[in-house]
Amino acid sequence: MRRSVATVVVAALTASGVLAVTPAQAATATSGTGNHVLDWNADLLKAFKAVGGSPGPLTRAAAMMYTAMWDAENSVTGGASPVYDYYLGRQAAPAGASAEAAMDQAAHDALLNAFPAQQPAIDAELNAELATLPGGANDPAVVGGRQVGAAAAKAVTDRRAGDWQKVAATYTPSFVDGSYRLTPGYDPTATAADPGWGKLPPFAMTSGDQFRPGLPGGFSDYGSMLASQAYADQVNDVERSGGVNALPSNRSDDQKQLALFWANDADGTYKPPGQLFEITGQVAGAKQLNEADTARLFALTSISMADAAITAWDSKYDTPIQLWRPVSAINLASATASPGVQQDPAWTPLAGKTPNFPSYVSGHSTFAGAWGSVMRDWFGDNVPFAARTDDPRVAAGTTRSFTSFTAAAEEDGISRFYLGVHYRWDTEAGLGAGYSVGDYVFHSQLQARPAYLARVASDAAAVSGASLTLPVGRAVGAGDSLLVSAMLTNTHSGAVAATDSQGNAYTVVKDTPDGSSDRTLVLASVGVRPLSSTDTITLTYPTTGEHHVAVDEFTKVTAVDKVATATGAAGTPFNSGATGTTSAAKELVFGVAGVQGGKTVTWDAGFSPLPTLTVVEDQLATAYRSVSTVGSYAASGTATHQWTATAVTLR
Repeated sequence: MRRSVATVVVAALTASGVLAVTPAQAATATSGTGNHVLDWNADLLKAFKAVGGSPGPLTRAAAMMYTAMWDAENSVTGGASPVYDYYLGRQAAPAGASAEAAMDQAAHDALLNAFPAQQPAIDAELNAELATLPGGANDPAVVGGRQVGAAAAKAVTDRRAGDWQKVAATYTPSFVDGSYRLTPGYDPTATAADPGWGKLPPFAMTSGDQFRPGLPGGFSDYGSMLASQAYADQVNDVERSGGVNALPSNRSDDQKQLALFWANDADGTYKPPGQLFEITGQVAGAKQLNEADTARLFALTSISMADAAITAWDSKYDTPIQLWRPVSAINLASATASPGVQQDPAWTPLAGKTPNFPSYVSGHSTFAGAWGSVMRDWFGDNVPFAARTDDPRVAAGTTRSFTSFTAAAEEDGISRFYLGVHYRWDTEAGLGAGYSVGDYVFHSQLQARPAYLARVASDAAAVSGASLTLPVGRAVGAGDSLLVSAMLTNTHSGAVAATDSQGNAYTVVKDTPDGSSDRTLVLASVGVRPLSSTDTITLTYPTTGEHHVAVDEFTKVTAVDKVATATGAAGTPFNSGATGTTSAAKELVFGVAGVQGGKTVTWDAGFSPLPTLTVVEDQLATAYRSVSTVGSYAASGTATHQWTATAVTLR
């Protein structure tokens, strides 16, 4: 039993149109909200508060939980032909299994794997969620769903088994001026946090350094950096604006408040990623996303923030500069090494205590950029909302309002500068890297697969002419794509073009002559304006003896990717030859064969044939197949007469 629309959990649409959070609800939301994804988000934030620590392990736990929930939900509702890709893969689902129970069990198992000490609370949340389902925990639909969820969680936890331990490392400070060392407020026996995290296997990226920004200021050694005016400007800037006693002329009251609002550094808070997850739930609730869309949104945001942590920690520890924090730069400044910086042993950041890892890049900023990219890619940027904070230094009930996701991300980033724990270049580089991570995740993970929909129009006749107008046989959805395949016999060289009554533009993808006055063509229009049964599609061409024309509709296509074509003699199997390597793992191959007579064309295994158009014996045959891995693909089959063959891949 699935709920189609989520109940608003931690958000309400105010009269002004701003998505406003209710602090008490945001802090305590649990089961029974009407959306099991939002329920588990609330439980995740409770775990963050209980566990604490640096953000890398927290984002890892979130990504494990949400990807398991997505694969569980998709296995029940999507099956073998899901609208959107799985993260790891499909799990067998009994008929009638509950998608909500599948998500509940997946969330429980993945979260418990990450935070075993939180088992009582996690078990209690599972029981509470299952109790909301019709029939209760023993209902066959619930039992079946739980089996799916357990399998999805096991796939994720098996994939991540031992990953954290394999990258465990220690950081030994060199105490070279400019290099990171523990800052005031830490026990001398304390260590730098998670120095190996940049080597953790990413959730989506190819490696931890895939989006590594340039080194601070472009410097590759400490001496050159410290002696530069650029470094002096960075240090002096944060000294003026980030200190506990900064003048109002250097840091306004609002800048001080935003610094504290986004901090959430102390254990007992939901930490920086938790604040962003809370806003995600707020927006998802207010936008009334159904549970499947909510699960996909949280999977994407969690993957992006987990990979943002890896990106930030790679930059912090795995480059030639492990930059010291502003408090070290100011307290320990050397007039010899940095003539543009004056030492102040008493300077203290507004934050009081500085996080125990290197300064460049800012983790907050990288998380914010990655989150902001996914949110604006999903909803568009200009979504006004209000948010709350968990930081104890901010008065309970305080909210801040934003006009867009970018505005929130940038304020989150710059907050670290005004808090005195980062330089401006930390925040700027972190945001840039985060934006790149988020966009990469959104456009590479859990994507809609290109899919064939239906034949829209067709005609074949031995009628001499130079144009053909086809009535649209079924409505074509906005944003779908149309491929026109044509075989023109006894024709000559010259332009071939397609138009329709809605003004969609068609591009010739491939025009292949066979050497005997016949041509086989493919034209494409990607992301069309909608067409109805009153619309027409017109093909113009040089005067021809026969025409075979078919128009087919595809969905979730963003571009024509690769093309291959070939011609062959009678009696040989047809084969377009392999395309170039496809650009994405999930593409659709569209095959076209023009054959000068003979027996009906047959297609090789893997292709789904479409209706063949025949005039006397000449044939235009088309087919499609979905592929799951990056590779080179051909259109192939058998024909008894001279042929042309074309393969077009769609992504």
